[in-house]
Amino acid sequence: MSDKLDRKLVNLYIFTDLLKMKTKIPKDFSKVKKIQDRRVRKLAKKAYDIPFYKERFDQAGVKPEDIRTGLDLAKLPLLTKDELRLWMKKEGENTEKYKYWFRDTTSGSTGEPLMVLLSPKEKAYMMSNWFRVMLTAGYNPFFGKTMSRKSAHSITGGRDTILQRIGLLRRGFLDQYAPEEEMIRQVNEYKPDFLYMNKTELMRLCLYCKQHSSDIYKPKFFCPTGEKIDDIARALFIEILGPGIIDSYGTAEAGACMVKLPGSNEHVVHNDSFVVNIYDDNDQLSDTGKIAVTPLYKTDLPLINYVVGDKVNSEIRDGVRFVTGVQGRMNDFFRYETGEVTTFFEIAPIIAHCEDVLQIRFIQDDYGHLTVQCVKNNEKNDKTTEQVEKELTEDLNNKFKHPFEIDYVWMNSIPPDPNGKLRMIVCNVD
Repeated sequence: MSDKLDRKLVNLYIFTDLLKMKTKIPKDFSKVKKIQDRRVRKLAKKAYDIPFYKERFDQAGVKPEDIRTGLDLAKLPLLTKDELRLWMKKEGENTEKYKYWFRDTTSGSTGEPLMVLLSPKEKAYMMSNWFRVMLTAGYNPFFGKTMSRKSAHSITGGRDTILQRIGLLRRGFLDQYAPEEEMIRQVNEYKPDFLYMNKTELMRLCLYCKQHSSDIYKPKFFCPTGEKIDDIARALFIEILGPGIIDSYGTAEAGACMVKLPGSNEHVVHNDSFVVNIYDDNDQLSDTGKIAVTPLYKTDLPLINYVVGDKVNSEIRDGVRFVTGVQGRMNDFFRYETGEVTTFFEIAPIIAHCEDVLQIRFIQDDYGHLTVQCVKNNEKNDKTTEQVEKELTEDLNNKFKHPFEIDYVWMNSIPPDPNGKLRMIVCNVD
């Protein structure tokens, strides 16, 4: 079937793909693992016919028949963002070949934005997989009311479709650029069953509600997307929006590859659609290290062993990987003139247990100085701002390998970066 016709049938593919997906976390993963292994073998065969991957297979001395399971993907090299960016740019120059494909672009949170080509069928599967996240949590997107941030592709002029008018696939949009009171009004008026938007945008809304004692409708489920949810943010989200928080982990390039449901302490991989492997600093399989994702549905221009940029902890039980902790970006460092670094994970316990601060960001412009932006928890008024600063400075410098001179800037809400996200550490030191 042609790409042009496939593009017109995307909505049909979304529906049929969703019917085939596992929408409940199984107690016995054996059937799901068989599906994964079958799709891994199919992916390897198709990838070998693509010059980019044939070269990678040949350099590693690997043939498609050597790839039988998800763990066998470790025989192939890891795929970095820079390698993917260069390959996609080269492919994207063939405008006629990819005329009817989708060109998705990342936010560029780790540097230059990345364009990824997806065939119409791949795009449909990625969208179905997002609906699967909702269904796995217990939300039915066909009969419930979904509310999301506006995007260039989601502004419909206010007109509902025929299906929406009869109560199916209802979807509202929250203007993330509006004043907080207007955002609250929109949520309270629409009363969504499922709310999802960028984590930083949702943080801004919840901070306002807390600081102004504003009442906002509590959806049955909500999902902060696009960034790791730290402990401070999680506590605030649950306080303001209720217990129905869903952690969907994935990337704009590959889609949602695993989910953590309300009340759970671990992410479960969508094993029928993805392989998630963990590698140590020597690029050997490990339980703790950098995460590499392989979407099995993406066979036209595959992403095999794609290094996301996050570090995780995991366990394998009965042959199935469960991610027990997402540590976030590995390139969030405090840097010293000696060449040493301190990661955010080393100071995270200090931040997590500091009830005086609701939101924080570190900006390092030189080796000896930090600017710390903070949002104060006004409910904790037993300490002055000066006391909080003194205690934080002492605790932080006890963890830093070399002490910093620290200046504090107290704010009502920390503004996001230009890409809409909020980096915890902005290190401007080479």
